[in-house]
Amino acid sequence: MRDGRWDHLFDDLEHQFAAEIDAAEHELAAETERVRVAMTSLAERLAARGVGAPVAIEIAGGEALRGAVLAVGSDWIALAPEGGSGLDIVPLHAVRGISLAGAAAGADPLTARMRFGFVLRSLARRRTAVAVARPGTGDLQGTPALVGSDHLDIAVHDAGSAPRASEVARVVTVPFAAISRVRVDNRADAEV
Repeated sequence: MRDGRWDHLFDDLEHQFAAEIDAAEHELAAETERVRVAMTSLAERLAARGVGAPVAIEIAGGEALRGAVLAVGSDWIALAPEGGSGLDIVPLHAVRGISLAGAAAGADPLTARMRFGFVLRSLARRRTAVAVARPGTGDLQGTPALVGSDHLDIAVHDAGSAPRASEVARVVTVPFAAISRVRVDNRADAEV
């Protein structure tokens, strides 16, 4: 072979080798991304979207909620319902589907570590009136009285009345797993 033909052969082999290296790097990057996504929780995805993101959530029992994300914890999401001054706190185990639109500011890293029980204990300390949704058994209106690691005692009373012994109809213990939503009528009462 003449020198020019060898040069052409080596150039061709060099391009093939470079193309194979590029393909391997692209495959490695794609696999790295698949592993990263596989290890990402729903809470992490929601927190990455951040505060202010518009959201539509379908929860256990078929209820549909629409609003803006206010906070995301390790196992819950809080949103400001459309057209309301209240607050909906939804444990992530009750989410049946979620649609996020647009981008928003990042989430607070401290809030992202807070668990559902922490939020409920905060409501109990403030003696905040809530409505606890339980699919298939109805809502409970009252005030959180005691919050354990996986359950809530709610002093059931009429909306607008104080949780005095004379006003409390009964105290109901509800496992967190049975709660699909906790609604607070006035967002300022919750400080989430």
